[in-house]
Amino acid sequence: MEPASNYLKKITFGIYFEISMKNMTPREAAGQGLRELVTWAARQELSDIPVDVRQKTLMIIADDLAAIISAENEPQIVAAQTKITARGPSGSASLFRQDRAKLAPLQAALANALAASWNELDEGYRKAVCHAGLYTLPILLALAESENLSTAEVIRASTLAYEVTARFARAWRFSTLTIHPHALFNTVGATAAIGFLRRLPAQQMLDALSNASTLGAVGPYNQALRGALIRNAWAAAGIFNSFQAIEWAEAGIAGLAETPHDVYHETLGSEAHIQELTVGLGVDWAVSSGYHKIYACCQYAHSSIEAMSEILLTHPELQGGADVIKIELKTHSLGVSLDNQEPLTTLGAKFSMPHALAASLVYGHGGAQAFGTESISDQRVARLRQQVEIQLTDKPLPWPQDRPAFLTLVTTDGHRYSANCLSARGGPDRPFSNEDLWAKIDELSSSTAPGLTRTMQALHSDCNGESDCVALAKPWRAVVDQFFNLA
Repeated sequence: MEPASNYLKKITFGIYFEISMKNMTPREAAGQGLRELVTWAARQELSDIPVDVRQKTLMIIADDLAAIISAENEPQIVAAQTKITARGPSGSASLFRQDRAKLAPLQAALANALAASWNELDEGYRKAVCHAGLYTLPILLALAESENLSTAEVIRASTLAYEVTARFARAWRFSTLTIHPHALFNTVGATAAIGFLRRLPAQQMLDALSNASTLGAVGPYNQALRGALIRNAWAAAGIFNSFQAIEWAEAGIAGLAETPHDVYHETLGSEAHIQELTVGLGVDWAVSSGYHKIYACCQYAHSSIEAMSEILLTHPELQGGADVIKIELKTHSLGVSLDNQEPLTTLGAKFSMPHALAASLVYGHGGAQAFGTESISDQRVARLRQQVEIQLTDKPLPWPQDRPAFLTLVTTDGHRYSANCLSARGGPDRPFSNEDLWAKIDELSSSTAPGLTRTMQALHSDCNGESDCVALAKPWRAVVDQFFNLA
């Protein structure tokens, strides 16, 4: 347990900074807030990170690795990774796929990042629209393996990179999703990952993050809704610029501490919640507000699938949807935006509320089959997609019940079957059990990396000990070797 004196110091720091910000302009406060965040983060050692937070970080790493592996046989992933491996150069960073090809860290990170969100099974952050693990882990893990860094360094850097990335997304939120966060924040996340792994001094880290904020892409959010597969590549694309952001910072080429505010708020029109850069530092760790998925689609649809599952649990005769003539849904604004009734790609299906409801009714679940290629052309699903009527809830509910679903099925005989889900499972308010998550991870990864679940479970347990224990001192490269070991 954390000493009370440390806790009080963190609370006092937060109060002091909040008071000092009141005498600043929002732009000045943003610059000061970012300085404070980076200075604090650069000082943190693994021993400063609570045991439960380290364990959450390891669960995120395991979950995202399993998500990468789950996509290894997707035709576009196979084609893209074939080109990457043919071009090289070879190295000592693993591609998480059956043959465990080894490449230089940049190339391995690009290949793994491309696969990471393909099946929409990677984790996400619940307090803002952001997948911090997706943006940080591919390059962080590739570098750690290539440079033979310790597992302790991986846990420390992953936790801190996630923290900074999530706080960027919280501080500069967009009321309307115009630019996709995978495009906007990917370079920030990858830069934070490299910087914390290499222990950049605070000023260089600040300069690098300032640079990174100007190097995001303008990937439109609507590309996900319309099924454009380029959306799955944005997290990978940001890795290129993250190396340059750091290299230029080290050469004295940098933006300002206020530059992220200039980019997100003054130029792109975000809201400015500057206090989110520092509030609860060291107390409210960002990884603790991550969410995990068992449904292979956008998280905005998960509460609706849960409501559908509840109806089918009590009325299994409805599965298949043959007698259903209308599907009525009231849901949150992000869910209402997923209104594509005729998705053309698997990504489009994953970002289509009509498809999520129709497919989960037909197949009885929201797993990979419900969003695969065959589901798009399934005539039962196609008919039911056209029967979906979506409305906005009468009034928004407070977090964590801000993504609810109120679902009703109407059948040919006029009967109405209803169920509600105020908050989908997997978030901090309704977390999956460790057993459920390890089962998911093992199901996705065991055929390719038979030792991944067992190895990560052991590390998860070892985090209960001292931060310098033998297991955490082990090189990350040796840990990855165990992933692919049958013994």
